[in-house]
Amino acid sequence: MSKQANPWVSFIALLFATFVTIEAAAFQAPVLPSVTAFFGIPVNLAALILISYFIAVAVFAPMMGRLGDQHGRRRMVVIGLVIFGISEFLAAWAPNFWIFLFARFLQGMGVACIFPAVFSYVNRLFAEEKRGMALGVMMFIWTLGAATGGLLGGLLIDSFGWQSVYIVSGSLALIGLVPLLIWVPESKGEPPAGRFDSLGAMLLFITIAALLSLPTWAANFGGSSWVTWTVVAVGVLSLTLLWRHSGRQQAPILDVSLLKDRRFAVPSAIYWIQMLMNSGIIYSLAFFINGRPGGSASQFGMVTLALFGCTMLASPIVGKLIDRFEPKLISILALLGSLLTMLFFVQMDTDVPLTTVLVMAGFIGVMLAANSTALMKLALGAVPPHKAGSGSGLFSMLRDLGLPTGSSFALAIFGLSSAMHTRRVVEDTAEEMQLSESLTTELLAVAGSKSAELSTDLTAALLATGNEIEQVLEHINVASLGGAITNVGYLMLVMSVLALALTPWLAKRRDIQAVSG
Repeated sequence: MSKQANPWVSFIALLFATFVTIEAAAFQAPVLPSVTAFFGIPVNLAALILISYFIAVAVFAPMMGRLGDQHGRRRMVVIGLVIFGISEFLAAWAPNFWIFLFARFLQGMGVACIFPAVFSYVNRLFAEEKRGMALGVMMFIWTLGAATGGLLGGLLIDSFGWQSVYIVSGSLALIGLVPLLIWVPESKGEPPAGRFDSLGAMLLFITIAALLSLPTWAANFGGSSWVTWTVVAVGVLSLTLLWRHSGRQQAPILDVSLLKDRRFAVPSAIYWIQMLMNSGIIYSLAFFINGRPGGSASQFGMVTLALFGCTMLASPIVGKLIDRFEPKLISILALLGSLLTMLFFVQMDTDVPLTTVLVMAGFIGVMLAANSTALMKLALGAVPPHKAGSGSGLFSMLRDLGLPTGSSFALAIFGLSSAMHTRRVVEDTAEEMQLSESLTTELLAVAGSKSAELSTDLTAALLATGNEIEQVLEHINVASLGGAITNVGYLMLVMSVLALALTPWLAKRRDIQAVSG
């Protein structure tokens, strides 16, 4: 397909498909408690609702990218929207939790059809010197969906019930077929050589399923359980076999040659770290803002609005800058900005003003816009035309792996740190008040469960020391939250340093132009 005189009409039609799926993903945060209660499942199984979706997205993205090259990219987006729309209606009317979980898996398959094809269209529709602006607009649309999805989802649930968010998403997906079929021309790449890599697809599924589900297994069975370590062993073994198998295939499901090319591998790796960092920051701030004295869900909503709103507003601007200046330089500057923000993050305490957190979140959003747009241009520009489908699918897979990985690691660090600091402060408090061992154990249980139901003996012991019960519990809570957010900050600081350490190997504009030209 040749470059069009005005490709923006086609591109906007394609972006509508991605907007529907991004907004639907943002709906999941407010809908999770309602779905968990409706089907009567324990909270620790609610993670399966997210995991089933991300497994499907990550596993099928590379193969759907290849199929798009072979059978048509618009056709894959159409198929993806149809699957996505039907699966949303299936989720809304699922008779039990397992049917609902299957619908979530189908939603991930639909998204896996859409994103690799849209990434491929960026290179097909726009010349190299205009792709930055296109990617900036893409980031704008994505963050608009992320910023509005949570708010709109909450309003729909409160007014019409949790099923309404899936009905709305399914309807929008089917409506999106109209502009797609009218204004987007078909585009194909070079058909991949060799047979479909079915063994590679199976190994990829096992690898991603094991790695993404690992936090859930660890939370349910413990980090030292044989179940947890079996999952680790299966994931590592299948990844090793996948890597060796892919190197011997003509058309591997995981294109190892692209991962060995630093022009693609380095920006993709940094982008994955960026996604990990930002999802970790968002989910840890959710517990920090809600749990601190005077905190609330609406305050956290303001934080996410500041982050995604600044990302949304900055994306078209930095996209234009990336077309004029070296993307590598902009990525380095954005990562330096993120590093400075993480230095502030590790020093946050529970008494930090909300306005300061909002400014920090907004700055993180601007850095996210700058770095993500620059890295997308470098990575996608490094994909040879005959590997457009596999390259865009692989990049999409790395993006979707970063989001659940970051939230899982951050929440694991937050939870463990919170428990550790709670125990330390309780023991110090008990020693200062000369509480017995049994009362210390009870105070630890009460503080850990955030429950105010104290026994008569513990209540009397605390009052005898001249301390208000609420003040004691608040002191413990503040200390645990402060320690937890600091440890998450150190994790994010390490990620920032690691990302910066990779930047010397980023390719420059002339190297990317040599590939796409």
